[in-house]
Amino acid sequence: MNGRKDHLGDPLPDRAVQRLGTRRMRGSVTDVAYSADGRRAFVIGGQHLCVWDLIEGSRIENHRMSDHRLAAATWSRDVSRALIADGAGVVREWRLDGNTRESGRFETGRTSLVSLRYSPDEDRVLTLDRETSTVEEWDRATGGRRIAISNAGEHFNLCLYGPDGLTALVAHQPGNNVYHYDLATGVLLKVFVEDYVCYDMCLSADGERLLVGTRHMSNEWRLRDYECLETFTGHLGHAVPSVAYARDERQVLTGSRDGSIRLWDRHAATVIRRWYPHQNHVNRIRVSPDGDWVLSHGGDGLLAETGMATGRPRLQWERHMAGVRALVVSADGSSAISGSTDKTIRWWETEGWTAAQTVECPGGEVHALAVSSDGALVAAGCKDGSVRVFECASGKSVRALEGHRGYVRAVAFAGAAEVVSAADDGSVRVWDAVSGRPLRTLEGHLGGVLALAVSADARQLVSGGRDGALRVWHPATGELDAMVAAHRGWVQSVALKPDGRVISAGRDGWVVEWDMMDGREVRSYVHGDGVEDVLYLSDAGSICLAGQDGRVAVWQPGHAAPEAEFKGHEGAVHALAATPDGRLLLSGSADTTVLVWSLTGLPQ
Repeated sequence: MNGRKDHLGDPLPDRAVQRLGTRRMRGSVTDVAYSADGRRAFVIGGQHLCVWDLIEGSRIENHRMSDHRLAAATWSRDVSRALIADGAGVVREWRLDGNTRESGRFETGRTSLVSLRYSPDEDRVLTLDRETSTVEEWDRATGGRRIAISNAGEHFNLCLYGPDGLTALVAHQPGNNVYHYDLATGVLLKVFVEDYVCYDMCLSADGERLLVGTRHMSNEWRLRDYECLETFTGHLGHAVPSVAYARDERQVLTGSRDGSIRLWDRHAATVIRRWYPHQNHVNRIRVSPDGDWVLSHGGDGLLAETGMATGRPRLQWERHMAGVRALVVSADGSSAISGSTDKTIRWWETEGWTAAQTVECPGGEVHALAVSSDGALVAAGCKDGSVRVFECASGKSVRALEGHRGYVRAVAFAGAAEVVSAADDGSVRVWDAVSGRPLRTLEGHLGGVLALAVSADARQLVSGGRDGALRVWHPATGELDAMVAAHRGWVQSVALKPDGRVISAGRDGWVVEWDMMDGREVRSYVHGDGVEDVLYLSDAGSICLAGQDGRVAVWQPGHAAPEAEFKGHEGAVHALAATPDGRLLLSGSADTTVLVWSLTGLPQ
């Protein structure tokens, strides 16, 4: 670390001058719970227990719990203790009173534990081993096994105590979804809830009802007679990975695979409110002790707290909610623009690196960006096959260029008058930038076209695709001028040098400089992993590479090793951009952030 900190006070990696966005409250989560006062969140993930202050958004504790992956957790009623099971089958009890410490343990001998629960009196523990389909009850104080119930050939993923603590409810996938066992005898009392997969279930406060989330819906069941009281349907994608009861007994919550949370009137089975804290599956829902907030964790790795009454997050951080796929810097260098699979485009002022504006992209996920030479327009390549053109100053959408089939993977401006786009349909298209009228379609790639570059005089257009080939076109006529089989695998990115040579970056981990007049390889650079983007810095004469391993490397032509490597992203780096003065490099990552790096003072 270089001693610098970002806007939120988090350390920056060496040579980084700012972080756009944040990684706070994002990462792997096995389970989560509110503290008794609702101010903190206890988060189990990987091998650690983290404690987050939900008011400040700061991590206040981080404890390594085991040398093995933490497989499951449960919390005492007053949230003063936690039982945590690891991948070695050891169950440890931890005190959570501000001086987190282990207070007991026992070994189950099971290495595939996926669920455990305190009994209502908290003297016993229920565990579930997925590999052997075995539910076991243990004495908490001694670790002695009280009963083991096996159902060979079944596939169980979640267990709960029944309301009286004398029975066990076990979720099953696939098939009939909830098995109800007597813990004194091991007798199967009932199988109910028929759907393909049971993801989640919880008891009502009075213990009389069971709320279940399954592959196609959510149901509420009365336990005394196994009657289905209500069905909650209409989730986009159908699946309901998480459920919870609100503090108001008339309401329930469901988390959907579409990233939404729905608050329902329990009796009428109607949606009171719906909001979208996540980009995909909502895996956990927890309601705050005062009933005003909802803590959720999603498949996007985000831990979010949102208001029950509004659906709005408590912490309004400026950040992308999914990976950054595209980056450009405006022609005058006053702003950086990032595009993400969260379906937004964000403008950041380079003076102070503050957030300027955010635009929801009508075309959905953004996979490519280009800015016009006069800085007036920004073009975005979108998931829906369109190119959306925006006014750079206002963020206003001015036109849609439609005709591609499949994701638009690359865009570029050819002078001030034309936009060029490439897509998964294997075509390169040229459009009138003002009217949006299609002008030409360039075809020849076998498979999707992933990369584009246009020379400053708009007389040379280079494309690279999944067929591993580079093609050089004449933009005005659409004629193919040259072609070379450049890589073993996809060409992910291309750049043009002022002398007309082409630089290509491949999924094979190589970056190659080509003389396209004779198809000759001039020089090459090996990155060691799939290269996602390549950028040529004219003033310095250097080449910047970024790849799947999260590294950004800067090379001088002819050198045997990079002159600098920038490390700090927690995911693949998909996009690179540089300020016009060549002093700063920006990298956009799957980790949802953009890092700004200093290029000054590098060895030559």
